Amino acid sequence: MSLPREPRQKMINMMYLVLTALLALNVSAEILNAFKTVNKSLETTNATVNNSTTAIMQSLEDKQNDPKTAEKAAIWLPKAKAVQEYAKSMNTFIQSLKNEIIKEGGGDPDKSSFKADNLDIATRLMLDKGKAKELLAKLTEFKKNILKNVDPSIDSAFSSTLPIYLEIPKGVSKSNNTWERAYFHMVPTVAALTILSKFQNDVKTSENKIVEFCHNKVDKVVVRYDTYAAFAQSNSSYVMPGDEMEVTAGVGAFSKAALPTVTIAGAVTPLGDDGAAHKLLNAESTLGEHSINVNVEYTDQEGKKQTILKTIKYTVGQSAASIALDKMNVLYIGVDNPVSIAASGGGSEAIQVSISGAGGALQNLGKGKYIARVNSVTDDCKITVTVGGKVAGASVFRTRTIPKPIAVVGPYESGASINANAFKAQAGVGAGIKDFPFELKYQVTRFILSADNDEGYIDEAPCQGNLWSSAAQAVLSKLKSGRTITIDDIYATGPDGRSQKLPSLVYYIK
Repeated sequence: MSLPREPRQKMINMMYLVLTALLALNVSAEILNAFKTVNKSLETTNATVNNSTTAIMQSLEDKQNDPKTAEKAAIWLPKAKAVQEYAKSMNTFIQSLKNEIIKEGGGDPDKSSFKADNLDIATRLMLDKGKAKELLAKLTEFKKNILKNVDPSIDSAFSSTLPIYLEIPKGVSKSNNTWERAYFHMVPTVAALTILSKFQNDVKTSENKIVEFCHNKVDKVVVRYDTYAAFAQSNSSYVMPGDEMEVTAGVGAFSKAALPTVTIAGAVTPLGDDGAAHKLLNAESTLGEHSINVNVEYTDQEGKKQTILKTIKYTVGQSAASIALDKMNVLYIGVDNPVSIAASGGGSEAIQVSISGAGGALQNLGKGKYIARVNSVTDDCKITVTVGGKVAGASVFRTRTIPKPIAVVGPYESGASINANAFKAQAGVGAGIKDFPFELKYQVTRFILSADNDEGYIDEAPCQGNLWSSAAQAVLSKLKSGRTITIDDIYATGPDGRSQKLPSLVYYIK
């Protein structure tokens, strides 16, 4: 039988909600900081790519003044400029979206303060006002313009390698089934800005590749760099203790005849074919913000030694998990016990949940919901959550048998005074548990009904199953006011398969 939940259960549910909310708040502060770091790195990279594109265009214009290359340059310089115009228009539009998001967040585009954690601004602007759909259309048009409308050889060279990907990202939830929702539905303001910086990077990188392609159709690029940009970045700014992370560092403008010397975390690191140093490091084991010092030494075009110190900051977080039983504070044998689990520090594919003790098993229903089934009584049934192979949380629960049910006749509990006709109208004996949160079905398998008769003797009628037998019906047909009915030897079977003898019932006929 199902009755309203007691106050203790409501308190359990409320505590779980508060715990989950606190967990989300603790993690989001670190993740927001990671987004800020990534966005800053993207904007720095975009500036470096801009410098490279400007240098290539300057070289291409110089080729137009060289009699040896003037004819070819006259053909390819306008094509490169056309690509630049397409890219400029696209980048301006994306920047306008970033500025609008910052303003909506109460900030100033020229400053860095804004509501980084607001979940409504990007959704309202990009989805409700249709800016994301407009962005997708413009990116699609930009990609088509630079591939199809400049020169056929550009399409042949870059149709499959241009770094502008307009597909829906893999791994998004089914509810975010459009490109617009996948990128901008309920994302924090700082995440939306980072995504837009990523698209700016795609546009600028595409522009750079095609401008260089146009130049190479004329001659090799000869560039005189008058500025140098040392760079240092890691592949992740938010890691778990001991995770492996890669640091990349070098000079944005370099000559193979004068390669830079890069020192990462105190060790000189060899350069790769791309002119950059790559070093794998293990993150610190202590939680919080950490830094890696990178030293880049190079010789500029005047032959002067230059040294630039860069500091890479990253945050070491901790996987955390909350485990809560949805119904009660114990696990019951023979029923499906719902369990809610929330974990941070990794995607769903990295989260593993296990149960030990009580012969338990877990079924994953998805979205943090599980069913726990146990088979024996213990005070040490443990549910453990691991993220990426590391324990994020564990909780120990008691397991118990289901409370013994009580037998009833219709709505009448034992000890009730009942009208004879009302009692005769009942079909038999039922069973259930009062004040229990699970909907459990019990089947009465047998009982004996007894009643006193006119001669002062007791009439007994055994019944198989939960209904009155013909003998019991005969006894009930003689009921009169003042008689007493007793039902004993009641047996019932519950969902755990156990047959139990239930307390006897007594009714008084009024």
